Amino acid sequence: MIIVITGLPGAGKTTTINEVLKRLDGKIEIISFGTEMMKIVQDRYGIQHRDEIRKKLTPQQIEEVQIEVAKRIHEYANSTSKLILVDTHAAIKTEFGYIPGIHDGMLRNMKISAFVYITTKYEEIMLRRVRDATRYRDEEDKVEISLHNEMNLAVLSSCSIQTGAPVKIIVNRDGELEKAVNELENYILKWMEQK
Repeated sequence: MIIVITGLPGAGKTTTINEVLKRLDGKIEIISFGTEMMKIVQDRYGIQHRDEIRKKLTPQQIEEVQIEVAKRIHEYANSTSKLILVDTHAAIKTEFGYIPGIHDGMLRNMKISAFVYITTKYEEIMLRRVRDATRYRDEEDKVEISLHNEMNLAVLSSCSIQTGAPVKIIVNRDGELEKAVNELENYILKWMEQK
């Protein structure tokens, strides 16, 4: 079973997922879509950092790699009894405009049970991005973050319509990480009961 978890850069998606992993270790597995893409693009295109993917590759190159990764994840999910959480982005801001981080080519190659969208207030996202020195994030103001958020929700709505998989939205406010972690954990446990 695969649950895709997305969120704006700086919304705390990966932090929330990692906290849930500590609680459910052995029952779930996290696959970072970007990390899996890096395994391909380092050799194929000479990409050295994840944030270079969206800056140096064309939309067609990105889509080809996304489909390849989706197939690999699907094959792996079929070989394990663990619930798989795929950490990825719904819409990716590139030099060409926003491109889907999840699209029909991926949906055809990866059976997804549900989507989770982690978000928070725009001001909190801006502050978190400034504090995260590990990434090369674009500087965006409140309007740009709002537009990116709307693009993410549009992509997730389309994916939900195509697959019938629900979209769960979790708000990860500053100082309330535990609440977001509890909400995600409980949601995952509901899905595990369906297995």
